[in-house]
Amino acid sequence: MCSMSAEPKSKNYPEATNEWKTPDGEFFWGSAQQVKNDPLNFYLQAQRQNGDYLKLKAMLGFEWYFLTNPTAVEHVLQTNQKNFRKPDLFMKPASLMLGSGLLTSEGSFWVKHRRLSQPAFHRNSIAKLASTVVECSEKMLSRWDNMPDGSVVDLQHEMVQLTLSVAGRALFSIDLAEHATDVGRAVREAFAIVNAKMFAYPLLLPLWVPTSEHQQFKQSKGIMDSVFTKIITERRKDPDEHNDLLGMLMSARDEETGAGMTDDELKDEVVTLLIAGHDTVAAALSWTWILLSQNPHVMAQLHDELKAELDGRSPALSDLEHLPYARMIFDESLRLYPPAWGQPRQAIEDDLIDGYLLPKNAIVSLSQWVTHRHAELWDKPDVFDPERFTPDKIKARPKFAYFPFGGGSRVCIGQSFALMEAQLAIATIGQRYQIDLVAGQSIVPDPTFTLIPKGKISATLRRR
Repeated sequence: MCSMSAEPKSKNYPEATNEWKTPDGEFFWGSAQQVKNDPLNFYLQAQRQNGDYLKLKAMLGFEWYFLTNPTAVEHVLQTNQKNFRKPDLFMKPASLMLGSGLLTSEGSFWVKHRRLSQPAFHRNSIAKLASTVVECSEKMLSRWDNMPDGSVVDLQHEMVQLTLSVAGRALFSIDLAEHATDVGRAVREAFAIVNAKMFAYPLLLPLWVPTSEHQQFKQSKGIMDSVFTKIITERRKDPDEHNDLLGMLMSARDEETGAGMTDDELKDEVVTLLIAGHDTVAAALSWTWILLSQNPHVMAQLHDELKAELDGRSPALSDLEHLPYARMIFDESLRLYPPAWGQPRQAIEDDLIDGYLLPKNAIVSLSQWVTHRHAELWDKPDVFDPERFTPDKIKARPKFAYFPFGGGSRVCIGQSFALMEAQLAIATIGQRYQIDLVAGQSIVPDPTFTLIPKGKISATLRRR
């Protein structure tokens, strides 16, 4: 069921003829409680029952617009991206965690820092890190080799350790795997509080109010800040050049002013890059192994490709173009379980999208989770099928039917690195070990921030 409501017309867009659909919600809360309690299922069912252009309501007259059509997504993220900014309901809570890093900054400050950071993610810079990914993966496998065959591990914790090790080496030239438990827990606890504050916006209590939630947040944030501040301080004392991302960021200078980043700016960028660089890839790799365990025929085809191309040797960057199925598997994993499962924006001025008037200051919600499972775009959308990502099928789909890394000028700066890391990790691990889920456990996604499997994921390791 849904209700229809007349939309205000704009003198700038008299051709606006379509009316937004509003799914039924509670009298006082609207759809807010449903979104808070089960956002993935609510948004998916809202789209499947009501279509691609929805206006959702909450208490106090607050409303937001939910867009899932690829044309609409492209309009917001790319075609008319200058008319959209990240809203304060996201920026202010997230900045408590990430400061003024690339994820939470806007305007000229973001442009400056994106320009300063870009060289660190140039193709040549990323290519140098390929051996780091393989070395870290093989170090993990050596630890597995010392365990009895058939040992059971927490799959997600293993992937967090791996990606944190890679991120530490890439960012700081040090191995952060020993900090995986403390940093991983601090990130999850802090983001849970950030997520709660997004739902409470604009009724946010300042952090100096001594609530138990705020005390927990400060403790979690303090763990991360102490690690990264120490690293930056030590690096400032070291005159030698380091061939890592931190070294590139510290030496970067603005073309117009000649200024570099301050220590606080560096810390914000490092925290952002570390969290984005390990938490999201760890989540994606965890889902990949889960899906492979649940689909043994796909696992078998992956092993055939690895055997034919690598025959037991360590993969290199040059091998990736000859491992298309490994990439297709990861692409399909990102489709079903995108780590960044939604993106908020706010319209700066009135806009027109496919005949729908979007008013000035409107909050817009896009969702990879929903568009990636859109029944009109994907055949059997809930089924794991890597064959969707053959070159011909990719060309046949609208560009923004699939956007795990966002789009437009704010597309994820680490996209190429994440894809390279994942493909190399899958190849390195997949030819040495069979990973099978322990039977009887419930595996559900946790959308608190990054889309991770909820709780411990028990998996059996068997040598191949």
